[in-house]
Amino acid sequence: MTKAAFLFNEPEASGMDLSAPENGNPGAGGTALCFAYVIKGLDADSDIKVYAMQDTKLSCRNIMRVKDEAEAFADAEKNGYSVFILRGHQKPEVINELQKYDLRYIFWMHNRLTYEEICFFRSCEKVRRVLAVGREMYDFYIDDNVSDKLDYVTNPFVPSPEMKAIKLSGEKGICFVGSLIPDKNFHMLAEAWPQIKKEVPDARLHVIGNGKLYDRDAHLGPYGLAESGYEASFMKYLTDDEGKIDKAVVFHGIMGSEKTDVFRQCAVGVINPMGTETFGLAAVEMEACGLPVVSRMKLGLPDAVISGKTGILIRKPAELAGALILLLTDDAGRKKLSLNAVKYASEAFLPEKAVKGFKRVIGEVEEDKPAAYKKPVGNMGNNNKRVRRIFHGLHKAVKKLPSVHDIQKK
Repeated sequence: MTKAAFLFNEPEASGMDLSAPENGNPGAGGTALCFAYVIKGLDADSDIKVYAMQDTKLSCRNIMRVKDEAEAFADAEKNGYSVFILRGHQKPEVINELQKYDLRYIFWMHNRLTYEEICFFRSCEKVRRVLAVGREMYDFYIDDNVSDKLDYVTNPFVPSPEMKAIKLSGEKGICFVGSLIPDKNFHMLAEAWPQIKKEVPDARLHVIGNGKLYDRDAHLGPYGLAESGYEASFMKYLTDDEGKIDKAVVFHGIMGSEKTDVFRQCAVGVINPMGTETFGLAAVEMEACGLPVVSRMKLGLPDAVISGKTGILIRKPAELAGALILLLTDDAGRKKLSLNAVKYASEAFLPEKAVKGFKRVIGEVEEDKPAAYKKPVGNMGNNNKRVRRIFHGLHKAVKKLPSVHDIQKK
């Protein structure tokens, strides 16, 4: 039987009910939702223990609330949960602490790895797997020796009942989903908005999320949307000379499953126009509702959006306005993408696939099996994948050869 421990530390999910993630996201981040899917799936026939640092409700028979990571590590060691799964981007003090215990760690990398993380994962014998959330992000690290510990399990997703029942209104709405912080690049969509309105006068812009999605204590600007400096950078494109918000622009704030009511009023979705996502769960949510998604052909987005089939992945930011205008004005083309998007979101990310993947990885770690290299098979133009594949081969002969990540750091 599969036996493993999970650390659940997702502050924005505090007080939320994630015991039935298939019924919709109540407003948590994508990482918390993915943890909830996998934990629920494994709990059905495995021996897992969840160490929770928040009072989030999860579907697991064996949950222990802990005050800090040290308490979780110590209890797992004491009770024989030798395989321990936690997300990436841990604080230095946690990295120092975890090395004190006789545990085998699997880091689930829902964020792009920092160079410091790459160096640590390479060298720490107790780190047995670095788990990417999709194939594209797996391929992004194959040039580095960290690939000796690298694997991937595609993020899980199930359309909620509300998503399955949705009927689009036919309105010319654009829906952006994401935190209003610089990393999510909403300012690029705001900058494109005047051109979109000029070409499609009846277009509307719906924005789901604000600057408090991941930090509920964040201090927001005068419009209550984002940190004041960042807010000013995008509101100049969305307001008139008196500072009044364009009547065609609606800010909905942080939403849970009720966001499907907003999707219904839209024709196309947008997430992170710079494409700095390791996956893009919000894109899959919109696809499930029939919204073709526009983002960028970069990092992990090609796992969530198939360009030309379920949406459009632009090559450079200057193409954003044109892609959105095309989808808003080409009704037949948009309908075809919409049908494809629903099918893809409903079939490609089933939680049972992720659960099966976790069982495989956990079993390999328990048996001390090395990670098997997976040669890239598609999207060879994404993330300089051809170069990374060459570096992977060279590293087999010369271990000390610098990787692309080493070179970029220098």
